[in-house]
Amino acid sequence: MLLAVDIGNTNITCGLYKNHNWVKIIRIPSTSNFDEQLISLKDYEINNVAISSVVPELTDICYEGINKLFQINGFVINHSNSGIMLDVHNPEEVGSDRICNSVAAINMVGVPAIVGDIGSATNYDVINNASAFIGGAIAPGLETAARNLFNKAALLKETAFKIPKYVIGRDTPTNLQSGIMLGAIDVIDGMFKRIQNEAGWDQSNNIITGGFGELISPYLKTKHQFIPTLTLDGIRIINEKR
Repeated sequence: MLLAVDIGNTNITCGLYKNHNWVKIIRIPSTSNFDEQLISLKDYEINNVAISSVVPELTDICYEGINKLFQINGFVINHSNSGIMLDVHNPEEVGSDRICNSVAAINMVGVPAIVGDIGSATNYDVINNASAFIGGAIAPGLETAARNLFNKAALLKETAFKIPKYVIGRDTPTNLQSGIMLGAIDVIDGMFKRIQNEAGWDQSNNIITGGFGELISPYLKTKHQFIPTLTLDGIRIINEKR
């Protein structure tokens, strides 16, 4: 059984893969007590571990924690061992999450492709007809942008991250919902269109993933597939092909 670990700025996502299925997925906060959080997986017959990390200070902690728990040396994905062409100025700067998303898009959906990963940041990953990652865009995530407006976390959780029925808000909560959520939806649609036009593609394989992907996906005008496990699938595919 494969344990795929996706270390992000906000959460660490762990997926167990066996017999062509993700049998269990857990999300835990990106903290230093990683090994304590993973004790719940001790009962599974894990014999393979692959790691993607965009938080360097947590990479070694997670690697050592996994080795301690399962006596396995995890495979840590980077720009040089991923098997994908990175046609950008500085390949070493490309985050492993974007690399994994791109590999999964190539193998599961096809090229050319645009991935919108809507999480703590919103990443747009672009893969051309030659199956090369050619760059994209990075924008603040929904929560980051919302916190620039106000500081009360309770209001964020209870009010801001809901899709309003009308664009014209009639009170403070619906004003916030309209500006934050509908504004984000229009930005994402617009970025897909801009990327496709600049690349000169009449059609592209568009994918939505990330923590806010499920909430945003039904409201996008852009034709796309929602694949919540895309980054984990990329980890799995890179690990299988190494």
